[in-house]
Amino acid sequence: MPEGLDAILSTAVLLLWGIPVVYFDLTRHRIPNFLTYSGMFAGLLIFLLFRRDQLLDFPVAFLIGFGVYYICYMFGWIGGGDVKLMAMVGLLGGKGFLAEVMLCSAVLGGLIALGVALVLLFRSRSPRGATIPYGTAIVAGIYLAIFAFPAGGLSP
Repeated sequence: MPEGLDAILSTAVLLLWGIPVVYFDLTRHRIPNFLTYSGMFAGLLIFLLFRRDQLLDFPVAFLIGFGVYYICYMFGWIGGGDVKLMAMVGLLGGKGFLAEVMLCSAVLGGLIALGVALVLLFRSRSPRGATIPYGTAIVAGIYLAIFAFPAGGLSP
């Protein structure tokens, strides 16, 4: 599990914010700005209070998470809330944790897409144009990275 107050606070933010993100993503098909921006604000506070010496990890992870997912957003593959959510993950977790979450959420998102396609095919409907709740896959990737990896998720 995480070591240090900064890692505990970051883990708490990611776990607690994940619940309403999934709710809004599944019910309204969007992730509200107040969730992502407040999570980014919490990550910025944690960085300024505890991690100022790690300038090349957490702010760079924020930019990587935002940049990679913004490219996907430009192609229309994901929504803007997903981009901001992954930027928040980078700021709270750092580069190593961001890589774990990106990998986990890609695999879980693919499984969700496969499940949606199979359900639509069994209902004799075309899966073309169907959407999936990718924010939910990101949150599932966060939970998987925190609880399943031997490094303990957010440990530096």
